[in-house]
Amino acid sequence: MGTRIRLPGVAALALATIMLTATLVGCGNAGAPSVAPSTIYPETSPTGTLPALKAYLDDVEQVLAQAAATATTLPDAVQGLSRTPDHTWASSAAQLKSISSQLADEAAALAALQPPPALQPVQDAVVTGIQATRKGIDELADALESGVRSAVTRRARARATAERLKAQLDGLSRQLRGAIEILRGQ
Repeated sequence: MGTRIRLPGVAALALATIMLTATLVGCGNAGAPSVAPSTIYPETSPTGTLPALKAYLDDVEQVLAQAAATATTLPDAVQGLSRTPDHTWASSAAQLKSISSQLADEAAALAALQPPPALQPVQDAVVTGIQATRKGIDELADALESGVRSAVTRRARARATAERLKAQLDGLSRQLRGAIEILRGQ
């Protein structure tokens, strides 16, 4: 069974980081920095340079859209599941493994992005959440692939698990998008 991911403090942490960074930026350093920043998101600004921020936002939106599209396929993967082990169980298991593989690619793509420093903890939490959700998908796929009737493989339970995992993925996307909106509001 998958574990429920709860990250209530991440948004508060991101907001605190944003506020601290904005406060530090506003204190004393009215002129240009004495040393040019070496990263694409300079520490002199909570959001980085405008082109770099725009590139990040475009990239992260694309990855989140892909993850959302993948998440929508979860309920369909177990929709035709029969009550007893047969070819529908194997088919559902294969679909779930494919979804898990797609999510692995999407988590890796998200982890490879370089967010503004204020978004790093939120992005890391979302990547961790996607990986945890993948674990739940893999457990359901393995249970179906085994062909053994159990509480996990009951048709209603499998459908409920798929819906719950989809909701987790949707919540993770909303979390990162919310942190981005807080950052944009500065």
